[in-house]
Amino acid sequence: MTPGKFEWHPERSTSGPVVVIVSLPDQQAYVYHNGIRIGRTSVSTGRPGHQTPTGVFTILQKDKDHRSSIYNNAPMPYMERLTWGGIALHAGNLPGYPASHGCVRLPLEFSRLLFGVTTMSTTVVIADQHSADDATLHPGLLLASAHLDENKALASLPEPAGQSHWTPEAAPTGAISLLLSGADRTLYVYRNGKLIGRTGVAILEPARPLAPGVFVMLDTTSAGPNAFAAGQPNRHWQAVSLPNAAGSLTTHDVLGRARVPAAFARQVYDILTPGTTMMVTDRTATGYTETPADFTVMATDVPEVKQ
Repeated sequence: MTPGKFEWHPERSTSGPVVVIVSLPDQQAYVYHNGIRIGRTSVSTGRPGHQTPTGVFTILQKDKDHRSSIYNNAPMPYMERLTWGGIALHAGNLPGYPASHGCVRLPLEFSRLLFGVTTMSTTVVIADQHSADDATLHPGLLLASAHLDENKALASLPEPAGQSHWTPEAAPTGAISLLLSGADRTLYVYRNGKLIGRTGVAILEPARPLAPGVFVMLDTTSAGPNAFAAGQPNRHWQAVSLPNAAGSLTTHDVLGRARVPAAFARQVYDILTPGTTMMVTDRTATGYTETPADFTVMATDVPEVKQ
């Protein structure tokens, strides 16, 4: 795609959560609305020494008239902040190669259009397939939509032992994020970046690693068995995640192998909303959790640095 050019087709989907995927090798960004691609654009990301971080982020702040407090009051129109360390989406110069201080620059008109459809909880995935072949994403691998199929083998697993923790009052409102850690055998539930619940997880074939993955819940459902909460409608999820060793990723492989206590699953299911992000990693969960090769999954405990 020629620098500065973009495509925008909002009529393809007018409701549901928005997901933005930035491909560093392609120097392009892709926008999905309820699992359907509505936009594609050229971008310019961080130059050597100011690399754009790869990972999964949510928009933390929006300001259409923002100016940088670091770089000589430089204008950053339609700024959408991804980290308090200074990384954001915004309109800027597009020379056809990485040239920013770490932000993702967009064409001015595209940034205005994107600003109009995103929210403070929109998921943004930034991926670099060249930095680590085991922790990358290319939009061509994206599944437009997927839903969980029941894995009957899960019924043979006993419910996980250990005590569950559930305090939704700790964060009454905000975006929901779920983090499944294979190393911890634990499912963590965050709302507005605060831990509100966790429980043990039983995993089928525990010696086989869980494929790192990220899924965003759409606003559609279907009839049939639900692998996450029995008796509830079957939610549809958009896979915006990483390929496994075989070059593909399925929700069944990632989530159909995990079982959480039924009572805890029902509590979690009751607070899920379209746009909820489910992240899977074999790494131990921390306040700044990463998958292998520095692919950031969740960054909640990072101090603010104004830009």
